Amino acid sequence: MAKFQIYTYMFRPVMENKMEIPFEEFQKIDVQDSLDRKQELTSEVLDNNEKLKFKFNTVEYAHKMYIGQNGIYVLRIANTGHKPAKVENNFKVMKQQNHPSCIVIIDNRQDRQIIAIEHNSAFGKDPSLAVIIQTTLRKALQNYRLTLDITQKYHTSEFWQVVDNSMMLKGIDYVDFPFAYPNLPEISDMVGEYMNNIARQTNSEPTLKLKGQNNESVNLSREDQWLLSAIKACAASGRPILIKPKGSELRKIGVDSPVYEEISDETLTELDQKELFDSKYNIIVEFLNTIKIVYD
Repeated sequence: MAKFQIYTYMFRPVMENKMEIPFEEFQKIDVQDSLDRKQELTSEVLDNNEKLKFKFNTVEYAHKMYIGQNGIYVLRIANTGHKPAKVENNFKVMKQQNHPSCIVIIDNRQDRQIIAIEHNSAFGKDPSLAVIIQTTLRKALQNYRLTLDITQKYHTSEFWQVVDNSMMLKGIDYVDFPFAYPNLPEISDMVGEYMNNIARQTNSEPTLKLKGQNNESVNLSREDQWLLSAIKACAASGRPILIKPKGSELRKIGVDSPVYEEISDETLTELDQKELFDSKYNIIVEFLNTIKIVYD
């Protein structure tokens, strides 16, 4: 089975011109229209395979697009910045080009905004493949006054593990819940209209801080439905929650419990074979449909 890490991508409007676009042109761009058409514009970028270039700093990463249909994209991206491999034969050491690759599956169907990246050793952390894709899409969308963040989904259970361990000791000083700019309706419903309106009106991504009064511990209950919704909203949008246990260092929730899903290796082989397209495409759609908004 092939293992994929699950990410989401969340859009934000660009309200200040920092892109060297002439002032008059920048002002003419209808940012609300761009927000309304954010996924349509993203599909236009991904559909234009001739102009689509995955770049980070000075390195361009080769790619091959296998599927681009109904908002679903399957491609392979090669690490062309990878150092040559040393190969020894007959007591002679030679350097050989080595450009390992990853399969990337993008679900840009209405209100999905999911990216699944194959979990292998082709790419490291500096930069990660998610950062390369994020940088590429940001550059392509900037002329529409849009930007986006690609962040990893995580399990909500990580939050409660830290809370339980902290409450067994001295308690918790404070908790910060960072909410994404309003994007996906299901996540926006978890946050609530009040916070969504604040984000839009103040051009911000609001953070809710719960701090214990009188230097006492914050009280966090699994029975509190609003609290549960806040945790789910952060985990679904890939926004790490910060917890400060008393007498201990700050904990960042969302790092230790990334979400993974699996699909058969056979599905990802011979993707360019036309006679196999329909069957493989349907399996990939089923795979994407199993990816949840929130993971416990």
